[in-house]
Amino acid sequence: MERSSVRAFNSLIRRVIADRDLYRQAARGVREPGLRVILDESADALSTIAADLQGEVDSAGGRAARAAGVGVNGMRGTMMEASVRLSSDPDMSYVRSLEHMERRLLHAFVKLEGSSADRALVTRHIARLRLLHLDMTSMGRAAGP
Repeated sequence: MERSSVRAFNSLIRRVIADRDLYRQAARGVREPGLRVILDESADALSTIAADLQGEVDSAGGRAARAAGVGVNGMRGTMMEASVRLSSDPDMSYVRSLEHMERRLLHAFVKLEGSSADRALVTRHIARLRLLHLDMTSMGRAAGP
């Protein structure tokens, strides 16, 4: 794995970890038990993706990121919680925040897939991310506007 690939993958790892942490935060905040289960399962899926990417970077002789970027989670978590407090349906506010986050994460993976020499590594996670995003999108649409 090239040095530039290590940087790109570490950036992606930090993003996945940050998003996973936000899923966990949302799971603690939602009222609906079934939604809590879905959010916890999604967080676990993101943990698996991060661990796989970390393993690849480490096995290629790089030093894999182990945490989200400094300040990223705090700011995004604060924004998500503010949105929830102002919402008439807090659970759906969490879902919509996560849906937006997932769309951006999926886009980052697709972008890296198109430009990376390590395409296979990225590609194997895109299907899982699409399913996570589909879950959030479907729940958001079911709730209406």
